[in-house]
Amino acid sequence: MSSRPTSISISDVARHAEVSIGTVSRVMNRHPSVTADLRRRVMHSSRTLGFIPKVAHRCVAVVTGRNSPALPVGYVSAVTSMVARMLSARRYLVELIDVENLELAYETHLDGAVGVVFDDRLARLRSIPNLPLVTINKPLHDRGIHSVYADHYQQGVLAAEHLIRHGHRKIAFLAIEPDEWGSRQRRQGYEDALRRAGLPVDGSLIRYTLETPAYDVLARWLQRGVTALLNFSEDSSLEVLHILSNVLGKVIGRDISTVTLEDLPIYQYFTPPQTVVRQPLESLAELAVEHVTSFIENGSPAETVDRCLPTELVERDSVATLDVPDGVGSRP
Repeated sequence: MSSRPTSISISDVARHAEVSIGTVSRVMNRHPSVTADLRRRVMHSSRTLGFIPKVAHRCVAVVTGRNSPALPVGYVSAVTSMVARMLSARRYLVELIDVENLELAYETHLDGAVGVVFDDRLARLRSIPNLPLVTINKPLHDRGIHSVYADHYQQGVLAAEHLIRHGHRKIAFLAIEPDEWGSRQRRQGYEDALRRAGLPVDGSLIRYTLETPAYDVLARWLQRGVTALLNFSEDSSLEVLHILSNVLGKVIGRDISTVTLEDLPIYQYFTPPQTVVRQPLESLAELAVEHVTSFIENGSPAETVDRCLPTELVERDSVATLDVPDGVGSRP
């Protein structure tokens, strides 16, 4: 084991934690005989003092959140894979920690952490001394955590405006849950686009798949004459397309139009290929890795990083063009 230039030693860690040198050694080597509480105590002392055990490579935790049951190769798994690959290319070890088991971060020596998670629990890691934190697509800069994210508001605007330009006036919005940051941003963008086009915002055309089964929502919307859908629930996006086509017998791109979230390869192979809103996932992962490794090697800056990247709409064949009388839904 070695220390920083301040000559902090294993003995200093032992004295600070009020344990033996042998206990510190067992903790650093992850010996199974050490209890979780004792491990956490020693690691807290180690980080507080600035002691770093001698290892071949530094280690960054990738804290993951909700994985879509319908899309095992969805947003979380795709971004997690990108971050892990980029860290490995920089010769960093990667430790995957599910946010439901966040306590594991307290029991090992991490040099930094990247959050691919949608709730505030990542902020708990601020209690670990000298641990650089970067979060992707969950802005926590107001909590002192470096944040890089895509413009989710713009996603709602781009999708809604695209449908409006194609003549749609009764446009529904479907997301996973109402209280998640990205969902709120996309909904706001959708509503603002409708208002700018002189269209009403109908609360009955805004639904969340955590609250209502997709079939019930879709059947009701079609009965009410909905012609287009922002299909922004990753957990149910494939189910939605299946129900529309194979259960309700609608031809997507003719009877009903859809814009789907994320430019995952699977959506190119649908019939018809799906118009999607694309997030710059590779760029987000690169930024997060660049920041966390820079903070590890050079120290964290005084100012918290807050980077927002633009998104884009990829037009394919899932949106029909409707004939609309002059003046209907036009901008005031």
